[in-house]
Amino acid sequence: MKARRFPIHRAAGALLAVSVGSMSTALAQTESPHSFSANVALTTNYLFRGISQTNNGPAIQGGFDYEYSPYSLYAGLWGSNVDSEGFDGASLELDVYAGWAPSWKGIDFDLGYLLYWYPKTGTDANNTSEWHIGLGYDVMGYFTPSYTAYYSDDFFGLSGAWYHDFAVEVPLPYDLTLYGHYGLTRYDNSPNNGGGESYDDYKVGVSTEYYGFGFDLAWVDRNHTEDCGAPFQCGNTAVFTVSKSF
Repeated sequence: MKARRFPIHRAAGALLAVSVGSMSTALAQTESPHSFSANVALTTNYLFRGISQTNNGPAIQGGFDYEYSPYSLYAGLWGSNVDSEGFDGASLELDVYAGWAPSWKGIDFDLGYLLYWYPKTGTDANNTSEWHIGLGYDVMGYFTPSYTAYYSDDFFGLSGAWYHDFAVEVPLPYDLTLYGHYGLTRYDNSPNNGGGESYDDYKVGVSTEYYGFGFDLAWVDRNHTEDCGAPFQCGNTAVFTVSKSF
């Protein structure tokens, strides 16, 4: 389950390849407002909101993104393998999403929709839709805090649910980035009334880019670990990810 963040896939543009002033101006005037990008990743464990979707096994993930820059609109498709036991026969997760992500006076906004789709699942409730709204702000280049609220009126068949995502990124020397995240899952109904057990999760890690590849090492954990069971193992684990964007 890919939690959409503020768009990071931006068109490089022909201007990066040209430094001559007159040529740059001509290219800027004809640069397409449409941009496409792709990404692929290999991770040691696919954890979503503190819960492993692969029974603590590895995952291959990837997706495609489209952005229409004049109106800050985006759309995309992202996929990952998942444990078929946990999703009633589905071994693939596909996330389809779209949204609007403008910036105003240094504040980044993100309003969007996301569908978690599990082809061939035997349980229709696994196919879940979710809305989100978020904002982030770069504080003079020292750190970037952000907050995103997600809501689903029927989160995987467990009634309505909110997810509150608090995050921060801090640039470090040597092109490293330190980041932290704290999330709160809150169901509208209690387990006795068809809902789920609310819990908190957190993640702290460091990332960098080297020769065009992204490297990320993080620690993921959550409370109420007694509520987890195979194949949905809880956090309390390190995760290493290698990625590449095109």
